[in-house]
Amino acid sequence: MEFKEFKKNVEQWAEERGIYEQSTEAHQQAKALEEVGEYLTAENDDERMDAIGDIAVCIVNAARFRIKDINIKCTIRDEICDVTYAILHRDYDFALGILHDLSINHKYNFNLCLEKAWNEIKKRKGRMIDGKFVKNA
Repeated sequence: MEFKEFKKNVEQWAEERGIYEQSTEAHQQAKALEEVGEYLTAENDDERMDAIGDIAVCIVNAARFRIKDINIKCTIRDEICDVTYAILHRDYDFALGILHDLSINHKYNFNLCLEKAWNEIKKRKGRMIDGKFVKNA
């Protein structure tokens, strides 16, 4: 799945679930950092790929609050702390570029990470609580 399609799908999904109406950029940043934690504690490639895609979902949602179109800017970075820094400093293009590079460093296909995340969330149902989307169990 190419990033442009992934972004469109995620934004439509988030819109349908009220994320943009009931959440904030800060909540989406917090969720992205939670997903960074999942990446750090992943025990296998499948879990790391899932985390990369989930971080991308959160970045797309956080960027939507900036009312700025985002795309991938690739740079040579390979540390997850750079993703955290970029998210906290609202440099979402850079964060996506780092995720892209991170996936390459692990020999993952970045588009496959995006597709994996999309396939995980596309049918997910839940509700908004205190500005965060909480999935149904």
